[in-house]
Amino acid sequence: MRLLRSLAAAALTAGLVVAAPPPLAPAHGTPDPVGEARHVHQRLLVSDSDTGEIVVVDDGRVTDRISTPEAPISLARSADGTLAFALRGRAADRHHVSIIDTAYDAEHAEARPPYVARTWVTQSPGGVNHARLPEASGKIGIALESQGVLQWFDPKKLTGFEDPRAGTTDLGAPGHYSLVVAKAANGAELLHVGNIRGTGRVVEIASGRVISTGTGSCPALHGGILTSDGSRVVFSCANGLRVVPADPSSGGEQAFVAYPGERRTAVMVAGTDGVLWGSTGGALTTVQRIDTTLGVPTITELPIGRRGHQRTVLRVDSSPDGKRLYVLTHQGYLQLRDGNTGQLIRERRVMPKVSKDLDETTAVAIMPDLAFGAGSVHLSVPQSGKVLTFSADLLGGVYSLRVGGQPTRMVVLSP
Repeated sequence: MRLLRSLAAAALTAGLVVAAPPPLAPAHGTPDPVGEARHVHQRLLVSDSDTGEIVVVDDGRVTDRISTPEAPISLARSADGTLAFALRGRAADRHHVSIIDTAYDAEHAEARPPYVARTWVTQSPGGVNHARLPEASGKIGIALESQGVLQWFDPKKLTGFEDPRAGTTDLGAPGHYSLVVAKAANGAELLHVGNIRGTGRVVEIASGRVISTGTGSCPALHGGILTSDGSRVVFSCANGLRVVPADPSSGGEQAFVAYPGERRTAVMVAGTDGVLWGSTGGALTTVQRIDTTLGVPTITELPIGRRGHQRTVLRVDSSPDGKRLYVLTHQGYLQLRDGNTGQLIRERRVMPKVSKDLDETTAVAIMPDLAFGAGSVHLSVPQSGKVLTFSADLLGGVYSLRVGGQPTRMVVLSP
């Protein structure tokens, strides 16, 4: 002790200061929060059919992987891009719906780590059409196909502990549905329900009142779309197109348009100036141009072969503004066509050939997908585990991103 005192006195005498040791940080103290928001021009969500994961791609870089149940069949996004919905296929007896908070603020182009907000088990969920679910009056609907009901949800309550259920709409009977939201002359939102069994009905969403039933015989109904002027709804049947007024009280008449050949339409996308484009499975050599500007729409077959070389349709989609029509072929080519006339603008080899027998069931997604960003088009290539990005005109270089697994369904979030 005397020695310590002597040393301390000597230090003071020499003008030295002995610093006290720093205080220890509390074991469970609250650190200063670190901001996670970062500027992301585009967030791409990619469904991996091999693992069930949702791969998060921010501005061309994989930043996260979100675990969802295996065997996804559909991926959809909300209109504002804040939510995504992963629906599991029907290979097993438990059909999951996973709701993802995308953590993306489109207004400010800010992104945070996304997460699964909730998952529940139901039977035969559906209602996805071109990566969207029905939305009306601030609600989002998921069809419970084995029950014949559309369950509405309040999107603001899907990421917390509150009960998000916001009513139901009776779809008439169990089945597989094509659902189209339209507006009546008085502003009321209407749900057009097409059932694969061939039946149809129109329901006023707010009240649940059925205002029209039976849109005419429509065997094997698959595919429905609202015309660009919002006046009519077109349903695809096995033997032709059934065209009905968007507002049954408008006095408009129904029309039936037989197909010009033996092929049918099962999927429709919008072009420009009232033109729709129809396609279906079966490795066909044409797409259908559907002109809805006439009192009775017309259907014209458009061959997609080039310079004597056969091309068969694998997938068809259009840009959000309808000006560009994209046709992906089994031969590995991506065609860019005019969204109104269908005229070929250019063709580009983008992937290896795939079998013409490739067919998708309700078990799991296996097909390539197309998704559109600002001035770009994305293509998932399941057999190579890659996502390819091209300029919208297919002239620029290709950006290839290996995400692994079997990338299939995609949705884009951007300002």
